[in-house]
Amino acid sequence: MISMKKQLKIPLAFVSAIALGYLITPESETAYTGHGNVETLSSVYERWKTAHEQHRNLEVLRFGLGFSRAQSRQFTAASGEAALNLINGQLQVAVDGLSNQERYDVWLLDNHKSADDQKDKAVKIGPLSTSKDKHLLTTQLDRDRFAGFTMDAIAIAKAGETPHVGGLLFGSPSLLQRLYYTERYWPAATIGSVTTDEQVAPAEIAFKFLLPKTAQAAVTSSAATSPEQLTQLIAAGQKLFTEETFNGNGRTCATCHRPDNNHTIDPIYITKLPKTDPLFVAETNPLLADLEKPALLRQFGLFVTNIDGLDRPPVLRSSSHLLGIANTLTFEKTINPGFSKGEFTQDNDYFNARDPLAQQSGTNTHAVGWSGDGAPDGGSLRDFTKAAIIQHLPRTLVRAENIDFRMPTEAELDALEAYMLSLGRSKELNLANMYFKSPLVQNGLLLFNTKENPKLADGTVLFGTTGNCNGCHSNAGGISSSTNANPTRDTGVERMRDQLHHLADPNVAYDGGFGQLLQTDCGPNFNETCYSDGSVAAAGTTTRPSGHHGLNRFNTPSVIESADTAPFFHNNSVTTLEESVAFYSSDAFNSSPGAFTSSKVNRQGRLDSSQVIAVALFLRSINVLENIRSSNVLDQKALSLNGDQSVRTLRLAIADTQDAVDVLKEAVINPYPDALEKLQQALFFETQATNRFFPNRLNLIRNAINLKNQARTMIVSGG
Repeated sequence: MISMKKQLKIPLAFVSAIALGYLITPESETAYTGHGNVETLSSVYERWKTAHEQHRNLEVLRFGLGFSRAQSRQFTAASGEAALNLINGQLQVAVDGLSNQERYDVWLLDNHKSADDQKDKAVKIGPLSTSKDKHLLTTQLDRDRFAGFTMDAIAIAKAGETPHVGGLLFGSPSLLQRLYYTERYWPAATIGSVTTDEQVAPAEIAFKFLLPKTAQAAVTSSAATSPEQLTQLIAAGQKLFTEETFNGNGRTCATCHRPDNNHTIDPIYITKLPKTDPLFVAETNPLLADLEKPALLRQFGLFVTNIDGLDRPPVLRSSSHLLGIANTLTFEKTINPGFSKGEFTQDNDYFNARDPLAQQSGTNTHAVGWSGDGAPDGGSLRDFTKAAIIQHLPRTLVRAENIDFRMPTEAELDALEAYMLSLGRSKELNLANMYFKSPLVQNGLLLFNTKENPKLADGTVLFGTTGNCNGCHSNAGGISSSTNANPTRDTGVERMRDQLHHLADPNVAYDGGFGQLLQTDCGPNFNETCYSDGSVAAAGTTTRPSGHHGLNRFNTPSVIESADTAPFFHNNSVTTLEESVAFYSSDAFNSSPGAFTSSKVNRQGRLDSSQVIAVALFLRSINVLENIRSSNVLDQKALSLNGDQSVRTLRLAIADTQDAVDVLKEAVINPYPDALEKLQQALFFETQATNRFFPNRLNLIRNAINLKNQARTMIVSGG
C-alpha cells in the first residue's frame, strides 16, 4: 500500500499547460488584499481538494465544453468534455450535438499576453471525427510543440476557422483545478508513479522553461497554493473588485458591495454618499434613467434586477453581503449524497440543465443570488459575476457586449472568484460547543437551535418552546441541517401585506423567486403575476387557501452576519433584527410552506416578545464574535504591512470593531456591558493607530487585539 505521504510527480510540460496566469504583484510591492483572507481561501481549497481526491484517475484533468456567451460566435446546444492526461499527454475530446454536416477542429488556447506580443496564442490540435451521434478526438500532445505555451482553454471551432472567428464550444480549468494541478506535488495514494517527499532540484525538471510565473514559483520557491501565491491572487481580485469598471458606466463590484460596509449597501450608508457616486448613475445619465428606480434605491437600498429576463418586468432586490459566501454555495438537489433528499424536482431540473455549462470552467452550479438562480450560463459564482456586469454596469440599456461593457477574462474571473471565496469566515460555527455567559443569550441559543415543535401525549403541537431555526440555518449558517446544502424555501415574505416598497411604488412587480414560469396568484391577495418555478406545496404543508399553493422560493442566507447587515430579506422589507425574528411568528410565515416540512412536520413559530428578544440577542452575540474574529485578522494583517496599506487595512478593522460596538448598543438591553467597554477601548486604540507617526503605534494595535479577545471571553466559552 502506498503511503499517503508519498506524492505524485507529473511531467511538468503538461502541468504547464494548465498553470495559473494571473498578473502577479512584483516582489518589490506588498500585495493588498483588503478583507480577503488567505486562510479562508486555503480552507475552501482544502475542502475541494479532499472531495476531489475521492475520485480515481487524478492524473486526468477533466472539464466541460459548451456554449460561451462571451466567446462563442453563434449559439449551439452542443456540449462535451475534454480529458487531458497529465502524465502521458493524451488528450481526449468527446462532443454531443454538433451537426454531422460540418467539420470541426480542436484548439488549445493561450490567452497570456507578453509586453512584446499582445496576441493570444492558439494551436490547432486536430479534427474531430464523427462516430454515430458523437464527435471525437484522441491524440498525443507533443511536448516540444508547446514550448512557451500555457493552456487557458480548449475550443471547438468550425474547420478552416480560428476560435476567434468560428469558435463554438469552449472550456477551461476552474480556479481550484488550476491551483491543484500547479502545486509542487500533490497526494496520489492510488495512481501514477510516486516519489518521496524530498524536493526535486529545479535542474532535474526538463520542462521548467515552460512554466509561467506562478507555476515557476511552485517549482523554485513555494507552492501555487502557498500563502504567498494565494495572497497575490486575492490581491489581484481585490483590485478588480474595487477598481475595475469593465468599460461600463463607472460602477465597480464594490459600488453595490461596499468593503467598508460588510460587502453590502443599505439605506443609511447610501445617505452618506455624494450625488456624484457611481451608485446614482441612473440620476445623472439620461441613457440609464431606467437602470434603477432612484427613489427606491435611496429609500430602501433596492436595485432593479431583470432576474426573469430582460423582456419581462424587473423586480427589486437588495444587495446581499458576500461574507462567508464559500460556505453557502452548495446547490440543494433531490439527492444529496450522505444526507437527506431535497424536496423539489425543479431544483434537479435547474441543476442538470446548467451544471454541464458550469463544468466548462471546471466548477459547478451554485446557489447564488437571492433566489438561488441569479447567474446565467452554468449558474456558478463565476457566471454570477458576468450577470452582475451586464445588469448593473452597462453604458446603455441596450447592453451590447464590447460596446456597453466588456466581459472579464478568464484570469480576471479567477482572481475575482478567489477574492470572493476569501471573504468572511472559513467554516461554520459549532453551536453545540458554545455556552454564552448571559442567561438571556443562552436561552436564545436554545430556542434557535431546537429543530421541531414538541408534541403532547395526545399529539397536540406545543408552541412557544422553540424557534425552529436550525433546520434551515444549521449552526446559524445558510445550510440545511438535513440536506447539507443551501435550501430555497417559500417562507411567505412575498405574501406580507403592506410591504414598504410596494406602498412607495404600487407599480413594482412582485418577485416570484426561483424560476421563470408565469404564476398568476402572487402577492398577499393571490391576484398578482410573478415568475416562479411552477412548484406547488404538497397537501398538508400550507394553510393558504385551496388553489393557491404555488411557491415563491428564495435561498437561505447565513444569519451569523445578520445583525450588522440590516435591512432583511430579499426586498429589505424588515428593518430591524428583532422584527426579522418576530416575522417567523407571523401569519405570513405560519401559513407558508416554509412552516412545514415535506413530511408535514409542523415548524410554525409562536414566540412571545421576550423570546424574540432572546433569539435576537443570541444573533447579536454571534455577530459580535464574528466582528471580533474579522477585525483581529485585519489588525494582524495591518501589523505585517507598512505605510498606507497598513492604515487602509486598519481602517477596515476599525469598521468591524465599530460594527461590534453598534450591534451591542442597538440591542437596547445589552447583556454584556463589560465586553462593550473593552470593545470601545479597543476601537479607541485602533483609531489612534491610524496615525502612522503615533508613538508605539504597533503596540496600540496589539493592545486592541488583546482587548477584543477579552471581550470575547466575557461573551462566550467554547465554539
